[in-house]
Amino acid sequence: MPFRLIRFRAGGRALLLGLSVLLFSFVVLRKTPAEQVKAYYSAHLNQLHATLTHFQERTYSADTSALRHEFAACRRQYKQLEFAIEYYYPHAAGRINGAALPETEPGEPGEVIPPSGFQVLEEYVYAAPDSRSNRDLVHQEIDNLLFQVRQLEQQEPYLAFSNEAVFDALRLNLYRLAAKGVSGFDSPAAHASLPEAAATLQATREVLALYEVPATLTTQLRRCEAAVAIPNLDFNSFDRARFFVRYFNPALAALHQTQQQLRIPFVRERRAVRPEAASFFVADAFNASFFAPADAAAPTPAVLALGEALFKEPVLSGKAGRSCISCHASNRAYTDGLRVNSSLLTDTGLERNTPTLLNAALQPDQFYDSRVHYLEDQVHAVVSNKAEMGGQLSAAPALLRKKGSYAKLFTQAFTNEKQPLTERNIRRAVAAYVRSLVGLNSRFDQYLRGDTAVLSGQEIIGFNLFMGKAQCGTCHYLPLFNGTVPPLYDKTESEILGVPATADTLHPTLDPDQGKFLLYGVAHQKHAFKTPTVRNTALTAPYMHNGVYQTLEQVLDFYNKGGGTGLGLAVPNQTLAEDNLNLSTAEQQAIIAFIKSLNDAREVAY
Repeated sequence: MPFRLIRFRAGGRALLLGLSVLLFSFVVLRKTPAEQVKAYYSAHLNQLHATLTHFQERTYSADTSALRHEFAACRRQYKQLEFAIEYYYPHAAGRINGAALPETEPGEPGEVIPPSGFQVLEEYVYAAPDSRSNRDLVHQEIDNLLFQVRQLEQQEPYLAFSNEAVFDALRLNLYRLAAKGVSGFDSPAAHASLPEAAATLQATREVLALYEVPATLTTQLRRCEAAVAIPNLDFNSFDRARFFVRYFNPALAALHQTQQQLRIPFVRERRAVRPEAASFFVADAFNASFFAPADAAAPTPAVLALGEALFKEPVLSGKAGRSCISCHASNRAYTDGLRVNSSLLTDTGLERNTPTLLNAALQPDQFYDSRVHYLEDQVHAVVSNKAEMGGQLSAAPALLRKKGSYAKLFTQAFTNEKQPLTERNIRRAVAAYVRSLVGLNSRFDQYLRGDTAVLSGQEIIGFNLFMGKAQCGTCHYLPLFNGTVPPLYDKTESEILGVPATADTLHPTLDPDQGKFLLYGVAHQKHAFKTPTVRNTALTAPYMHNGVYQTLEQVLDFYNKGGGTGLGLAVPNQTLAEDNLNLSTAEQQAIIAFIKSLNDAREVAY
């Protein structure tokens, strides 16, 4: 009996040990949702590699139609992975699917990086004639893509997803789809943006299916996907306004709600768009402090009151008698209504048109040539510029002390400083005031937030044209409508439009201002200027960096004709498409009507 008991106990321990090992193995084999996302990523990365390899093998044997079919298959595979590659490997994403334009790194402006990736490949695949040399270029560009994919495969074992990162990456990718995808930004030749958007939405749904998400989210994503997956859906006639309001925004809201329900935290990262925002269309989505330096003044009422006073203060210009408001009048949406303002040095005007300060805070670079990053540095540059204000900020504190009110204003604004009236605090206060001039509450914004009665039919048509046929949205990115690149909005793009010196379309001459080229001498930046915001543009005539056009009608005509190249000017590095857009007069008027809907609702207070 004791022997049997011992044997039983020993067998029981063995059984329990076996059960424990089995249970442990089960737990190990049962992957978490984040681990399943990793498996999803790995499988699709392998599939992209295989699809590209198959494409390359058929480079010389397939006809043009088959080549385009192979290209489309590769692009769809990439769209399955885009959320993760853009999130974890943004440099690789740029080499795989960046614009087909040369680039320079911010720290190495003289080092030119030639374009590569799908957009370059797309140009070759859709080019004519179908020559041997063109096939060689296709083969070579697929090699470039395969190199990037192999690099990603080498990094794959070290990549670890977290739940919060997965939801964050998917949300950012949906922003990318809205701001760049449906505008045709990354499919300029194939015009496959809508089926590719469907692939993006399918991937979003499949990844989220690895979590226990509510049926409402899955339903919203399916509705979104179905809206862009309609067979033979025409890119130009696609109703993007309806898509955003009826399908896209509800899907974003459901995603946000699901993340809260699953108690998955939002990432803690300082960004232009707050990570916890339900959508980048909501009123408080953008964080202006993201674009400010670490020592920026807090926008307290006292700091803003001081900044506004200094903004109007001619003492900053010494004896010149000019203040910031001399060129940035609040009743003109913080512009001056002039082609160019007058110079303090000569009888001629300044070199460039005065831009609006409304929403100037929502961009990482200032001035037409992007020569400074922060508003604080812009304040210093303008005040000390002998042609613009002719002052010296180093002398300003002494001049301000002679005006009794400023000592008190500075003390109230910077309470923790023994000597608050300083050159540094002048810059900080004025910059804080300009940073407060953010308004994202136009009728268009209200429409996207659900009040669909605020826009007319013509304005909705204009928005759809802006984001589609007219190609405006490929440079003026939604929803800021400037050149700050979504979805992170941490980089500002410049464009070469071939702007003429005068409005004479019969005998045009290229404006001599070489723009960004003057900073570093980079050849492909000759005549490049920062893409400004279209918001409040109806209030800020005249237009272009040189103020050459007095009306929006003239601006639309210039773009419709294909920019400077379309006018017959020699602009070999023009980034604007030179093809005629074939916009009718009615279509141009609709776009202008939409632009007017972007006037901020606060304009009555200016």
